[in-house]
Amino acid sequence: MPAWLTFQLPHSLPLEKDVDLTGNTGRFEQNTHSGSAQRIAFVHHKGGTGKTTSCINVAGWLAKMNKKVLVVDLDPQGNAVAALGVDRKKIEGSLYDVLFSNTSIKEVILETDAGVWLVPSSLDLLSAERQMVDRANHTNLLQKVLKSIEKQFDYILIDVGPGSTLLMINGIVAAGNIIIPLDSGVFAYETLETLKTLVLDLEEELGIETNVMMILLREYSTSIFDRIFDGEPTQVIKDLVSEFLMSNQMPAVKIHSIPYSKKVYEAQMLGMPVSHVAPFSDVGRAYKRIAQDVLNHVSAQYAR
Repeated sequence: MPAWLTFQLPHSLPLEKDVDLTGNTGRFEQNTHSGSAQRIAFVHHKGGTGKTTSCINVAGWLAKMNKKVLVVDLDPQGNAVAALGVDRKKIEGSLYDVLFSNTSIKEVILETDAGVWLVPSSLDLLSAERQMVDRANHTNLLQKVLKSIEKQFDYILIDVGPGSTLLMINGIVAAGNIIIPLDSGVFAYETLETLKTLVLDLEEELGIETNVMMILLREYSTSIFDRIFDGEPTQVIKDLVSEFLMSNQMPAVKIHSIPYSKKVYEAQMLGMPVSHVAPFSDVGRAYKRIAQDVLNHVSAQYAR
């Protein structure tokens, strides 16, 4: 592995006793299955909802479950790059080069210390919208790129940046399956309405069917007094989301709650998924259940 990919752990954040830095890494050329990778996009048109956090932590658990996982960072901010402990300043090729400079995607894929593979982003993606508009079939540029490597991974997780942009549409089209992270706040219901409109537009205008796999509700940190006198705020939003899914004929979509935990931020500081730093914490177990549900969902698809 290149020296610049070796992440130095900060001395101010010692590893806790349940740390596990073992990843299930293999050579890029190898493959653990005979089919194509399952592609999943983590989507929300607003920032700060936990898309990257969820994407990285699900990827970490899938890797620990002996799955070969590729994360595609489709956000110009490059948060997925940082979350996997890679120094963006030292990246020589990115997704931008693949989409607009005829660079092979195999040339930019990095192996990280977490056992998760990564297609890094760059700030150059900020200009992608303008360049995509002039391209033929500009909604499936990413889909075309991923087809060339889909047989070399079990899962391809796409971290889609905020905004209802062509980048976001490319992420949804390339994946087909989406996971929607939500804040357990008052705008969660409104967000679902917006995403529903986007998905319906894609189906009506482009003939693209999108499968909503699950919704992830991020819990807030609340005091015990808030819970006693006002009730559990996350449960209120969860009930609203359940009603939304039922009224839109999507009763099979699962809803997961992700507890607030400082372990997530400690893991981010270490450039590792929480599965590798605090797997036995409440939030670690929550993401493990989500990853297991992803596996079960795919198994159910193959069984049909």
